[in-house]
Amino acid sequence: MKDFLQARARVVRLAAAATHGDRDAWAAEAPGLAALDGRAWLLLDQAARAWQPEQGAAVSGAADWLGPSLAEPSGFVAAVTSMHTDGRVRQRATRALADVEGPLASLALAARLLDHAPQVRQEAERGLLRRRDPADVAAVIDVVLAARRRWRAPETLVLVRSLVDAGASTGLASALQQADRPRARRWALALAHEQGDLSVDRLLADIAVERDQWVRRAFARWLAELADAARLRPLLTSRAADVRLVALTHLPDEALADREVLALLTDAAPRVRDLARRRATTRGIDVAGRYRAIVAGPDVPARSVVACVDGLTAVGDARDLDLLVTALRHDSARVRAAAVDGVARRTGRAEAVTMLRPLLLDTGARVALAAARALGRLGAPTAVGEAAWASPQPWSRRAAWRLSRGRGSWHRVEADLRAATDADPALAGAGLRGIRAWLEHGAATTWAVLPDEQRARIAELLARAPVGESQRRVLSFHAGFGCSREPGPGQLSGGAGPGPRS
Repeated sequence: MKDFLQARARVVRLAAAATHGDRDAWAAEAPGLAALDGRAWLLLDQAARAWQPEQGAAVSGAADWLGPSLAEPSGFVAAVTSMHTDGRVRQRATRALADVEGPLASLALAARLLDHAPQVRQEAERGLLRRRDPADVAAVIDVVLAARRRWRAPETLVLVRSLVDAGASTGLASALQQADRPRARRWALALAHEQGDLSVDRLLADIAVERDQWVRRAFARWLAELADAARLRPLLTSRAADVRLVALTHLPDEALADREVLALLTDAAPRVRDLARRRATTRGIDVAGRYRAIVAGPDVPARSVVACVDGLTAVGDARDLDLLVTALRHDSARVRAAAVDGVARRTGRAEAVTMLRPLLLDTGARVALAAARALGRLGAPTAVGEAAWASPQPWSRRAAWRLSRGRGSWHRVEADLRAATDADPALAGAGLRGIRAWLEHGAATTWAVLPDEQRARIAELLARAPVGESQRRVLSFHAGFGCSREPGPGQLSGGAGPGPRS
């Protein structure tokens, strides 16, 4: 469930299930509801009461809401009813939820803690204070944290904090540190750090196996606060780039050996390499010379060549151009892609366009897209991408699309229409999204003169593009095709529509 329309469709279905007394429907829908994260639950709650023309609100009305099924043991009916537009109905449903255990009831109660009606909030607080199971408390925290920008969220978070503190004797806080809900787990770990419950030994042991990127970064920051340099140094060889970055950031110069800095110059992560270059430069190390020496060695792995090419792009000079041009022909697509930016920086515009143009047809997708980005920054004309548009490789056509639409104005419109007619579904979808975005945000500010030749191409593409009729008419208006419902090249000279804007 990613947007309001999906949430609306789902809550309409839930409302029908809750009011029709179909126990099989309750059993089918309840697990999916209980598995929602806090943000999705809040979106569903919003969609339930949002008014729609000719439809009203999805969870509204007086009939069938407060019958005997409100007390059914799963809490499904009460959870859906708690989203009702009428505060009195929400209050009754929230009171029923207070006696139900499980994540589903806890999610619904947490949303009502933020309710604008004080009577509803009181019922939700009463139900919250009964929560003892870590999974239930984690569900509440998930919703409250997802709503932390709302007016009542701070006071609600204080209430949740008191609930966790009250459960200290039962190990509730420790259990939350293993919760399946990422927001609740992160909050519990941050609380433990605030209270001084996370030792250096535990952080060092856990960071090596932690899979949550946010938690890894937090552990690394906390270690930088708590651990001495000797305990922090092993993090330089961590498998996680964000951990290596934190260690390299916080280790003092006197605790870093030159060999450690030199090793990180060819780190797999660009951010780590960039920081290593800066720290090496302050030590007086010839970073560019180091990269040149590595590339000149025998049997250099592609990963190291990528790092060196990237480094020479950043800190090298004109003498590295031959090396970068040679890298454009390397067997590894990663190396070729890395060399694109260096060549673009080290040569004149015309020469760079000549060298990079063939890479739009490269057999490596990342190379073609890197070439498109570099050519776009160089201001290469859209004609440079014509061969790529005709390529049987979808990634080459996608690179041509990026290059063409990067010129903006009517070139963007033409590129999106051309992509929308492509045989590749991903590229066609990107083109259609581009057209919609232009009509919504860019059409009113596209004032460039539309040349007759380009207008003809756009008209022909628009006639074939799988766009809606309303979009076709609006785009025709902005391009000055006239009033025809199906514009085509033969219709451009006639019609009573507005002329092209200038």
